[in-house]
Amino acid sequence: MDPKRNVRKILPVLVGALFASLGTTPVLAQSAPTTQQLMRMIEAQQKQLDSLKAALNKAQTQAQAAETKADSAARSAASIPGLPKNVTIGGGIEVEMTSTESFADADTSDITLAKVETFIDTQPFEFLSTHVQLIYEDDGTDTISLDEAFATLGNPEKYPAYLQAGRWAIPFGGFDTAMSTDPLSKSLGETAESAVLVGLTQNGFTLEGYGYNGDTQQTGEGDNIDQWGLSASYEAELTSATVNIGGGYISNIADSGGLTEGLGDNATALNNYIAGWEMHGTVNYGAFTVYAGYMSAAEAFESGELAFNGQGAKPVAWNLEAAYVSEIMGKETTLAATIQGTKEAFALSYPETRIGGAVTIQLMDNASVTAEYIHDEDYGTSQGGTGNSGHTATLKVAAEF
Repeated sequence: MDPKRNVRKILPVLVGALFASLGTTPVLAQSAPTTQQLMRMIEAQQKQLDSLKAALNKAQTQAQAAETKADSAARSAASIPGLPKNVTIGGGIEVEMTSTESFADADTSDITLAKVETFIDTQPFEFLSTHVQLIYEDDGTDTISLDEAFATLGNPEKYPAYLQAGRWAIPFGGFDTAMSTDPLSKSLGETAESAVLVGLTQNGFTLEGYGYNGDTQQTGEGDNIDQWGLSASYEAELTSATVNIGGGYISNIADSGGLTEGLGDNATALNNYIAGWEMHGTVNYGAFTVYAGYMSAAEAFESGELAFNGQGAKPVAWNLEAAYVSEIMGKETTLAATIQGTKEAFALSYPETRIGGAVTIQLMDNASVTAEYIHDEDYGTSQGGTGNSGHTATLKVAAEF
């Protein structure tokens, strides 16, 4: 707000108060005031004038200080050469306390700095934006890694087509959740690669195609840009609900983080690339939101690459979740419940079924606390598992900036 404008607002109020005070001073209706009475009246009015003058001086001083501060900030910003326009810096910190019982009946508990991430987004030009994100996760390495870095050429608000290049999680799968723990579909299919993507979005429809050179390779083949994928989605606002549905195809699902790790040394000596496909959707109806996802390999791996029950595995993961947002004791509170499952994913150390619930309380605008309970069921003994159950209870404190 303009500081001078504040003074112009205050001045009429002070003058009005002066005249009001003059109008309310008692006067003698029947006879003229004596000299002593006049002196008392003048002294009273002088005190009111002094008080109003002090208030006006204070307002002027505050306005001048604010104006000086604003001018100084503007000069400081202008003195940094080459500062990009529209820069956004943010991130988050997550601390977790967990108690876990494994399928082997081993109890563990810990307090960890689960995640620290920070990002810088810029838009130096109308049709160019950039995104860089660094992340630290408690994976035993104590390292900070480059999680995402890409540039986008285009502005979908002005023109429907765009081009994106860099490294990020390519659009295979929808993993939105109100839980603290990621859905099993994300564990199976999230694929972070350096890629080039071409997209088109209009009237709620989005179509994207991308190509990349993945971490996995076929035996006897060169190290080339020979993996690709397609994704499509549609978002619409209905009378009382918002719906978002989508699906995707990838030429080699083995490039996902979960599968590449599960394949081990076989990841660079595959007999064939194994394609994958997925469907996902979100429906929001007032305070209620439902999430769903299904992901599968299109065919089985070789038994020597990834096995299940003595044969080649064809891993599948799915999830269904419901969330409700309400205000409890003046704080926004999200209640969530999920049921999930996998098929032929024992070699990846995923549970066969999972149920869980979470409560998230928004303590303030940028801080929240989440209590979550997850119950897992292992694959049966006839499928190589233990047939046992396990659980994880988590208390997470998250702060964003």
